[in-house]
Amino acid sequence: MLGKPEWFTYRVAGWGIAPRTWQGWVYVGAFVALVFTVTALPLSEGTRNVLVAAAVGLFFLDALAIWVRMGDSHDERQRLHQLIIERNCSIAAVFSLVAAGCWQVARHQSTYAAGFPFDPFLLAVLGVMALTKLVSTLYLRWRM
Repeated sequence: MLGKPEWFTYRVAGWGIAPRTWQGWVYVGAFVALVFTVTALPLSEGTRNVLVAAAVGLFFLDALAIWVRMGDSHDERQRLHQLIIERNCSIAAVFSLVAAGCWQVARHQSTYAAGFPFDPFLLAVLGVMALTKLVSTLYLRWRM
């Protein structure tokens, strides 16, 4: 859309992208300046909130589009490292969710007469993760 993947790199901490060139910093700075400009304008609070939400939404959608296309602008080694990092994060997330469920079962074992002995959202998150992996695997097999 507006930004280019060559201007950004993968974030070291967390998820998303971080500027790596001066163009990337100008891109981020322009969006920050836009939000500050809109908040400084003499507008009604409702109009100001809508404009700020539109600017932040546009920035988020463009950053997401850049993130999706970043594999094309990075070399094979960087892509492989990112895949290993994402795999390790997924494994850690699964183990953490299972551990949290086990902890809740152990902690509330005597208080649950019926129903789930743990927060059902943990099961929902694990289900979404498993479904995402299944759909991704089937899609990639179909494409190859």
